[in-house]
Amino acid sequence: MVVYAKAMLGFLAFIGLQLPLILADCPLDLSGSNFTLVASLCSNKNERGKCCRYMNAFVAFSVARHANVTGNLGVTSNLSDVCIHSILQTMELYGVPRNATNFCGFGTKIPVSYYCRDRTTVSQMLESPKFMDVTKNCKLPLSQENECRKCLNAGINYVHHLVGSQDNITLSTCRDATFAALASQVDNISAVEIASCFFQVGGFNIPPVLGSSPSPPAPKASPSPLVAATPNQLVLGAPPNQKHHERHLMPILGIGIAVTVAAIMMLIVLVVLIRKKSRELEDSENVNTNSSKHFPTCRAMHKFQEGTSSMFRKYSYKETKRGTYGFSTIIGRGGFGTVYKAQYTDGSMVAVKRMNRVSEQGEDEFCREIELLARLHHRHLVALRGFCIKKRKRFLMYEYMSNGCLKDHLHSPGKTPLSWETRIQIAIDVANALEYLHFYCDPPLCHRDIKSSNILLDEDFVAKVSGCRFWPCTCFKRWLYLLRTCKNRHPWNSRLASHWKV
Repeated sequence: MVVYAKAMLGFLAFIGLQLPLILADCPLDLSGSNFTLVASLCSNKNERGKCCRYMNAFVAFSVARHANVTGNLGVTSNLSDVCIHSILQTMELYGVPRNATNFCGFGTKIPVSYYCRDRTTVSQMLESPKFMDVTKNCKLPLSQENECRKCLNAGINYVHHLVGSQDNITLSTCRDATFAALASQVDNISAVEIASCFFQVGGFNIPPVLGSSPSPPAPKASPSPLVAATPNQLVLGAPPNQKHHERHLMPILGIGIAVTVAAIMMLIVLVVLIRKKSRELEDSENVNTNSSKHFPTCRAMHKFQEGTSSMFRKYSYKETKRGTYGFSTIIGRGGFGTVYKAQYTDGSMVAVKRMNRVSEQGEDEFCREIELLARLHHRHLVALRGFCIKKRKRFLMYEYMSNGCLKDHLHSPGKTPLSWETRIQIAIDVANALEYLHFYCDPPLCHRDIKSSNILLDEDFVAKVSGCRFWPCTCFKRWLYLLRTCKNRHPWNSRLASHWKV
């Protein structure tokens, strides 16, 4: 509950911090920019180059229109971060992924202010040597391929003559400054044609803005707040006008209402989640209380309840359900339960055995298997990796054996027959496992159910014995005693007695 409350407070604080930036003034006008097309291109990794060109073209066009009014090649330094943030917010609203803007270098490779060899105004660019060649070769129309190539070559020669062999960011910035200076001297329609040639983008169509003309630079525009128009149009600034004051207040009011509605909805969701979590905790406490009355928890669970290790640990029910894809990866069934294949997020792969019944006998069997197998370590015994407890559900996690059980390789018609060398090696492996159980365990154990279905094979056909039907030493001795007393009643008993030397 505390986590949900902190998340809600963090969300509201984030909205409060972002609102001044969203409402900040940015003099660049991107009205009519087709950000939907940019989002479509940027979502395709194979179109990232075209995505960057369109993004660069839209920003450069807005800088050119700003230069047409102010004579400056971009916004002032105190508004640079505001414009970058506003344009990023706009592109995110239209679905342009943030990793695409990072890939294209928006703000660095694609700036909102052009500084080319200390030239920051249109007049400085126009007075530069060789710029007359650019003006001469970039005369409209540029729809023909050869005409566009001449314009591009003139621009490249001018930039190289101006900056020499600099880094790519400097060359790109000076190219954009050249376009802005050139496009600021013409109307919007002509500027679109120059942009289509400079940035090699097709379908670049920004509608003309009324009142704009190729007038000489006159720094008399002041920035205005962000105004959201139609879904296909977002204006990042407009010429100031007192008559539009009420119109400017509408987006602020809309944003305030939207933030308030979002906060109320988040509070409602938070209350629902808190109540749901409280009910789950109460149910869990009730179930655990009832379970503790009927099924005492075994010592092995207490031993591994706190902390985890790489060899044996307690798994959560959530990660187990996710690893088995909702318990759909069945690899075996038996009287004890169902076995699933599970792959966890850390890359580990285990076999999950789900106990069928939760009774006193089943709980005893579950505890006994944990207590016995948790301390058995042999290369020919299937290792117990951990366990999972969820209310009345019990799970045991074993190491995953990719080649399945020996029974399938011996009796399934679709399996490739095992070679005699492999079969002998499997027999040796099983014998080593039984020797370990009989002579090296403390206390010694007797496996009560050796059969081909309990012999599992890994990817290298190394055999490992599975199953939990072990007899401790006292039970084994009792069985030998019964066999000794009854050896004369049946010929099979005599054979077994002679085999065990009783």
